[in-house]
Amino acid sequence: MPQENLKLERAVEAIGEKGLDGLIVYSNGTCDILGAKNLFYFAEFRPLGPHNAAVISKSGEAVLLVEPEWDAARAKRFSWIKDVRGTADFIKTMPDLMDEFKLTRKVGVVAYKEMTEGVYKCIGKKADTETADDVIAEMAYNKTEKEVAIAREAGRITDKGFEALLKHARVGITEYELLAEIEFDMRKAGADDIFNFMSSEKQNFAMHSPTDKRLSPGDIVIAEITAAFEGQFIQLCKTVVLGRPDPVLAEKYDMLLQAHDASLRVIKPGIPASQISRSMNKVISDAGYAKYCYPPYMRARGHGIGVGSIAPGAVIDDDTEGILKTGQALVVHPNQFLPETGYLACGETVLVTDTGMERLSKTENKLYTIEV
Repeated sequence: MPQENLKLERAVEAIGEKGLDGLIVYSNGTCDILGAKNLFYFAEFRPLGPHNAAVISKSGEAVLLVEPEWDAARAKRFSWIKDVRGTADFIKTMPDLMDEFKLTRKVGVVAYKEMTEGVYKCIGKKADTETADDVIAEMAYNKTEKEVAIAREAGRITDKGFEALLKHARVGITEYELLAEIEFDMRKAGADDIFNFMSSEKQNFAMHSPTDKRLSPGDIVIAEITAAFEGQFIQLCKTVVLGRPDPVLAEKYDMLLQAHDASLRVIKPGIPASQISRSMNKVISDAGYAKYCYPPYMRARGHGIGVGSIAPGAVIDDDTEGILKTGQALVVHPNQFLPETGYLACGETVLVTDTGMERLSKTENKLYTIEV
């Protein structure tokens, strides 16, 4: 079965299970890097205008409605949905479309939080509504072969970003300039969206947006590099030292690498996501840093990723209740503040497979150094 039809089949199945007349997957066209790109994921079309929606009936009909009207030509080039309609007035057109599809009793709405009051009311006047974000999240957990290939390409782009960091990081360059070089190479490699954090100090406390600080000898550069390609997100967390690393830093980073490796060994379908966190925390606790395994010394041991930089899924900690599924992508990172070294970054994105996991980037897990 064509994989785009598999998405439609899953949507129709969810409509039936929920007892709905249909499903409306909405987007206001803005880029919220932390939020799920539900319509982009489902329709395989990146919305740009103020109002866009895929409308699916319980019988399997699908329409992609876009505003402004002229953007329909672009949507037809990219989306698998064949019936693409442009409109100059989304709020006026949507009720007519709901009548056409007989969505008059109850409809599921994905991304209602992105809607203006006018959009929400125009839908609500025709049918009762219920939140259905879980429909797209459930699809995104179990990637199709096409989506896995896209995720691997996003991993390649993320690797390019880190290669650019190693190439351009030098004494005297500002964080702004370094991030610009990284993002330039990622865009050149095909990134649709980019979400990067960085910090460069002798002892860091957290990663943040770049500043005008200039790198100096002995700085520890920590970076979170995230690329999106055709709606799929992949992330790397790495640490680079300008100059020869202090032996204590090398020792502590090796501990984080051991924690990271321990987490990779437990990943397989059917285990609680909390086991990832617990495996990391055991290594770090056994090394004498038990109290540092919890906020404010760290935030989380990982999180979901795919249709957003932390979606589908949630953050991973000792209490996470989710169960890992085949085809799910997630970030695993024992990012950690330690009193001797400050905050260190160590992590990557993996895909849960039938037998364990697959790394979605090729960058080696180690402490990197740059001669100065």
